[in-house]
Amino acid sequence: MGDWIKKILGVIFLTLLIWAWAFLSLETSQPWVAVLRVAPAAETDYLISFSRGQDQVDKLQLTFKGAPTKISEMVRRYRNERMEFFYDPKEFGHERGGTFIIDLTDFIRRNPKVREYALTLESCLPEKMEVTVEKLVKKPLVIQCIDETGAIVKHETIEPSQVEIPVRQDYNGSATVMLTKPQMERARKLPVEEKPYVEIIAGKRSYAQELVAITLPATEQLNKQPINPMVGYIISPTMLGQYKVELINESDFKTISDIRGTEKAFEAYKKQRFQILVEVRDGDGALPEIPLRPVIYNFPPEFVKSGQIEAPTPPLTARIRLVPLTSTTTPTTTTTTTLPTK
Repeated sequence: MGDWIKKILGVIFLTLLIWAWAFLSLETSQPWVAVLRVAPAAETDYLISFSRGQDQVDKLQLTFKGAPTKISEMVRRYRNERMEFFYDPKEFGHERGGTFIIDLTDFIRRNPKVREYALTLESCLPEKMEVTVEKLVKKPLVIQCIDETGAIVKHETIEPSQVEIPVRQDYNGSATVMLTKPQMERARKLPVEEKPYVEIIAGKRSYAQELVAITLPATEQLNKQPINPMVGYIISPTMLGQYKVELINESDFKTISDIRGTEKAFEAYKKQRFQILVEVRDGDGALPEIPLRPVIYNFPPEFVKSGQIEAPTPPLTARIRLVPLTSTTTPTTTTTTTLPTK
């Protein structure tokens, strides 16, 4: 009887071994590339960077092991997107800030995504990752407006005039509202609402939770004024001293009346040394006849940006002639001046 029982137990044991071997033989491995990011919930309260100052790690090299059906299920789920894992300082007890080492292998093994597919993480490269956490502090900040080029735009009202924004401990600057050109046009008639922000580091902004309403001063009407311009020339340094520039259609430049601008813009424009600039290009001296050349209106840049002065369309054109100078030739004095290019 005892031998019979032993034989039965032996058969059962062998059967279990065969089943276990069959089950294990069905498991397969799958390499995977994943991303480590900062959890969205932590972005507003912390400045976080991983090794080498990165705000995310794009290439976590993972190897999963599991049943083929589970591997296939995961492949289908992430066929068109990368698997992402999110770091939140609060989950690691890092909320006070500092520099820490994350055990990525353990972190990913315990992640609900991996558990959902009943997979085993065989390897993770890198295995560990350094992370630096800086707690941001909410501060009340005054607000300035800028345009899309970064130039400061004078506002009429901003309500409220201050907002609280999470910033670095040593930050004492202002918050910023950037307005597009269409927004600026609307803000001259009705308030425009936007969220102020502070650029914490290059490429990362911290935003206020509330909107502010901005109005800009109404634009002055642009009117035409006659102007008697001084004409200057932008000439290549390689051509300096070789030619005398003659403005053939000088009579067209006695009085210009097609420019539109505000009174203040015209005042500044008239104070420019040259109101009109004509470009003399390399190779012009070899041409039998230089084609008509559109002039450059030497408007003060700040009035161009604010839309307070506009050139006519199409611009005035200049017809010029280059007269070669010899060592014995003395250029005649004219009301125009040759300018070197910068």
